[in-house]
Amino acid sequence: MKRPGPEVEPRPVSPTSSQGRIGGKTGYGIDEPDSIIELAIAGVLAAAIGFVMSAYTVGLNPQLARISLLAGPAVGFLILAVASALYWSSHQGKVSEMSKLVSDIPWGGNEVVLDVGCGRGLGMVLAGRHLDSGYALGIDVWKGSHLSGNNPSSIWANAASEGVTERVAPLKGDPGTIPLADASVDVVLSALSLHKLVRKKDRVVAFVEIARVLKDGGRIGILDSGNGPEYSKVLRQVGMSDISVRRLRFSSFPPFHVVLARKPFRG
Repeated sequence: MKRPGPEVEPRPVSPTSSQGRIGGKTGYGIDEPDSIIELAIAGVLAAAIGFVMSAYTVGLNPQLARISLLAGPAVGFLILAVASALYWSSHQGKVSEMSKLVSDIPWGGNEVVLDVGCGRGLGMVLAGRHLDSGYALGIDVWKGSHLSGNNPSSIWANAASEGVTERVAPLKGDPGTIPLADASVDVVLSALSLHKLVRKKDRVVAFVEIARVLKDGGRIGILDSGNGPEYSKVLRQVGMSDISVRRLRFSSFPPFHVVLARKPFRG
């Protein structure tokens, strides 16, 4: 049975046609910013505690003082290194790898694209570069804890900087209940979003929805922080084919997984 929902029509929405679509900042934000800040603080504290303990114990217990002087800064440095790697990966790595993923898709220019968990519009804006008569939709609930500066206005700022404003349109929506009709999308993209669905059953529901809105022959491209084998298994369960998983070892921390799939033609 066909699920009710708005049919996708090739009528891009102007960024000046409704509220909240101007005034955003360019850039694609930092994922999990609170976690990175907490790690940075923990690293500084670890180093500081090591120095303080060394200073207070140098006269009473020189051996403990030496251990503190070495261990505290060493632990602090490691924690700061992890925070820095996460920041760099989120700021630079995801943009570079998502650009490669999108460029590898064979575009015709008239596709309808869905960016699941679009955030500040990385997938949809990159796809917009390859579109002529097609357009890219993005769904998200825009939680600030997921991404720094996470709001739809940043999508329009990024779209304007790339010259694709007339080919993108964000929609408020949850991956578990995508507000689109069956078989209405040619390409589904997602960048560092699906892992935020913590419960496995929620991820399964999201993939069922992705399969529902995707047309026969449609393509899926996912960039995420691990979980590639799990996504591959679920994609196979919902009927996808041509599934491949790549683990990127040097461009991200932790290593990103790229998952590609296609919906087979039926009948």
